[in-house]
Amino acid sequence: MNTNDQGGRSLAPRTGGPVDEHDDKALRDPIHAAMEGVGGDDPSVAELAAFRRQAIDLKSAARTAKSLQSEEFRIGLFDEIEHDVAKRVCAGLKIMSLSLVALTAIWPADDLEGAEAKVALAEQTGAQHHRRDKTYVSTIDATQARRIRWKRAAFAVPELMLPPPPSAPQGDQRGLSTWPLERWNLTEGLELRGGLPAFAHNQVAAWVGFAKVTPDLDQLLRRARKMFETCDRLVALASRGPENASELMAAADGARIAGYLAAAQVMIWPVHTRAALATKREIVALINLRGEIGDPAHMQAAVRHVAADAAWVKSLPVDARDDLIFDWNELV
Repeated sequence: MNTNDQGGRSLAPRTGGPVDEHDDKALRDPIHAAMEGVGGDDPSVAELAAFRRQAIDLKSAARTAKSLQSEEFRIGLFDEIEHDVAKRVCAGLKIMSLSLVALTAIWPADDLEGAEAKVALAEQTGAQHHRRDKTYVSTIDATQARRIRWKRAAFAVPELMLPPPPSAPQGDQRGLSTWPLERWNLTEGLELRGGLPAFAHNQVAAWVGFAKVTPDLDQLLRRARKMFETCDRLVALASRGPENASELMAAADGARIAGYLAAAQVMIWPVHTRAALATKREIVALINLRGEIGDPAHMQAAVRHVAADAAWVKSLPVDARDDLIFDWNELV
């Protein structure tokens, strides 16, 4: 513990390498990796309950999402990679980053660590994540206003989960140059957003390859539907009061999370064909329906949030963005 500790919890920056996760050249979709425990599209109660109860390190996911986001910015300014290749590298970085954003937003905040990860990532991603200069006159249209609402809802956590923010230094306390400003500093130890690339310029082939391996969007749509049907059936079964009602509810929650993660994957991957756009519109309708059913608002908003941000993946055609912006309802 040090003098900057607040409430008995260490607020010191994390030690070690900032982006240890990128050492492995075999890049994997983090949502796909998290979903491996589900056991296909017809999982058992035990598999779904175990999936729900697995330990997801949301702080690591949030930090890596921010690191990839910043690296995409640096690669976009790096003139030593051919322009078309750089766009594909940026696409891979953006897809991976958004997948981690979706995982962080959709997964419930079961503890303070998860809550802090969500709050910190909300400050560093999505619409208007940079604090505005007081001399700047902001004009927000309806589309931008919706994006801001979706982001706020996607990363919302119960207020009572969060401790008070760090107090101001007093009296003889030292360490003032590094006194914490936030509950958890997401960017502490990461490379700055500007400057030269930190790692992706040495992994060009890996990131280009990752961006090209598009999942089967129709299969993901079918999985989302099946998981939502499974969730609703398990909730109905649990409401009848069987001895394993709590296990059924945990499995239902796991199925719901799996459905939203599959929906997010469909919206993140930048496939621009008539068939893909039709599949994405099916996801829009499906998530709108889940709003009528009463699913957690943060899960509904998370899919909307990543869908809006995914429209800016650099490998998309210039005229694709308008086609990828849908009329979501305002249930959140």
